[in-house]
Amino acid sequence: MTKDMSHQIHQTLLNATQPYTLLNQAIATNGVQSLNLQPEALFFPYLARSVAGQQLSNQAAKTIWQRVEALLSDDVTLFDLFTEPNSTLLRRCGLSNAKVRTICGVRSALEDKQIEIHQLAMMTDEELIRSLTQLWGIGPWTAEMTAIFFFGRPNVWSQGDASLKRGLALFAEKENATPTELLAVAAPYHSYFALHVWQSLDTDFFTQMAD
Repeated sequence: MTKDMSHQIHQTLLNATQPYTLLNQAIATNGVQSLNLQPEALFFPYLARSVAGQQLSNQAAKTIWQRVEALLSDDVTLFDLFTEPNSTLLRRCGLSNAKVRTICGVRSALEDKQIEIHQLAMMTDEELIRSLTQLWGIGPWTAEMTAIFFFGRPNVWSQGDASLKRGLALFAEKENATPTELLAVAAPYHSYFALHVWQSLDTDFFTQMAD
């Protein structure tokens, strides 16, 4: 997404949310958000780290990933590392059996061309998410986050994301609106709307408004 497009989307959301004072203020305060399609070479590292960090605190996820990276060298890439013979070694880093199996499965799917990144990039959002969730251990949330943050898709909303559900409910309550109504206002830029909801929670926007 170009800088100009990011600014256009920001302005579109500002215009669309004018009837909702608090939501409009949050978007204005958060500023322009950006999403971009990432290079193909980063797909496996992105998905591997995403899976490794699931259901963990940021610090715990960081520690485990540092242990994984400590096993890499000029001769051993991340792609080389995540193979079944290395399962015990990977578990010693703090990865669960399920996470090792999932990441190794992604590696195998790429190697066997069960999934090809350039083809994923050309799919619709629904096709992309469906293709990713066909991989063992990859659920809807992981697929949706990948669609947003790796493929830069502008209109993905994760119904299963607890933070988004909480943030949307807070906005709806304060605006005397329904979550469905606010989502309709944000279309077709649900991914950008999600970024604003997350940022509003992270920056304690709701707490500040209550003061």
